[in-house]
Amino acid sequence: MRDEAWRYVLKHFPIDAALPPEVTTAASQLLQYQRRPVFSWGWWWRRAIFLAPVAIIQGVSNGIGHGVFAHDAVQALAVAIRCALSGVMFIGGGTLLATALRHLGLRQSHERFLVVTAIVGGFFLWVAADSWAGRYHTELMCEARGVQPQDCPDPVKEIDSTPLGFMLQQSVPVGLYFLFGGGVALISYFREQRIWAELQRRQEREQLELKVSEADTRLSILQAQIEPHFLFNTLASLRSLVHSDPQRAMATIDALVAHLRATLPQMRDANAEAHATLGQQVEICRSYLEVMRVRMGSRLSYAIDVPDALALVPFPPLMLISLVENAVKHGVEPSPGPRSVVIQARLREAGQERSLEVAVGDDGMGLREGLGTGVGLANIRAQLGLRFGASASLELSNRSPTGVIATLSVPVEVRT
Repeated sequence: MRDEAWRYVLKHFPIDAALPPEVTTAASQLLQYQRRPVFSWGWWWRRAIFLAPVAIIQGVSNGIGHGVFAHDAVQALAVAIRCALSGVMFIGGGTLLATALRHLGLRQSHERFLVVTAIVGGFFLWVAADSWAGRYHTELMCEARGVQPQDCPDPVKEIDSTPLGFMLQQSVPVGLYFLFGGGVALISYFREQRIWAELQRRQEREQLELKVSEADTRLSILQAQIEPHFLFNTLASLRSLVHSDPQRAMATIDALVAHLRATLPQMRDANAEAHATLGQQVEICRSYLEVMRVRMGSRLSYAIDVPDALALVPFPPLMLISLVENAVKHGVEPSPGPRSVVIQARLREAGQERSLEVAVGDDGMGLREGLGTGVGLANIRAQLGLRFGASASLELSNRSPTGVIATLSVPVEVRT
């Protein structure tokens, strides 16, 4: 788990709180301590309560056995207590050290090293406690048999000093310690951290997907604010033309039908953003300008200079049409006399980066106060920010000798 993910877990999931269902390693209702973080205080005392009866029963069994042999209840109680304490050290000594170390809030790498050291050290603590209890029991047995203290065997000296003999002699205690003293807990500790890391990655992925979904929803709302403008304006114009110039009204209707045929499929396509191309957007603009040319007559002309090689380049939907609509509404319509709109596109390369620049120019009124702060342009800038961040831009500038040029620059996306 990365350090930032580790800090996130420490901050948002207190070590002594119950584990979320996605992380818990509890195999059954019986092992309730496994529902707590491994080496947390809640985990330690619940595990101790679960396993301590085994140590106590073993200690009582040794005490009863000694009492029966020595006919001494006091010695039996003393042996039982010492053996029980040794057993408690067996099941809880190393894990207690590891639990205390885990609550220091160390870096993950440091914590792991110290936890492993604590579990290994717990084994030697238990060996010392077992020798202490075993030596006491042996001395009492020698005393009951009438053996002199100097002749009493020392349990520590009976350990085989050869490496192979020591390993064979300690294999059973080591195996038992691995099962009950902390080895299995250590495995659960690392597995829990791996699950935490997977959960963190999954949450980051879900958050990213949520942000993308929210961005798509917001883009749909922004586009919905742009799309009706042209239709409303054209229908209002048609209402007037029906009475004043029926022939032009009919031509406008035909051009509007052609425009809607080019536009509606993309408006209704839920995946339009995924496969929109510059060529498609230019065709929408061409049909729109044709509608406006029929409606305005000789006052409007247009030209489109977009290389065929750029037709299949990915391009955000319904942005270009908004710029063209602005050029007509704010540049051409308020200006007296014939005016024109020009659409141009070119590919720019700077090192390994490529961008597509699409410019919409008119020779109308030019930049003036308030122009460039409308809803349409604000929506385009918002969409560019959501899609591309700082790598895309929309710029307005004066066009010589008159008019405005709006330039959209977007990074070129490579499709597979």
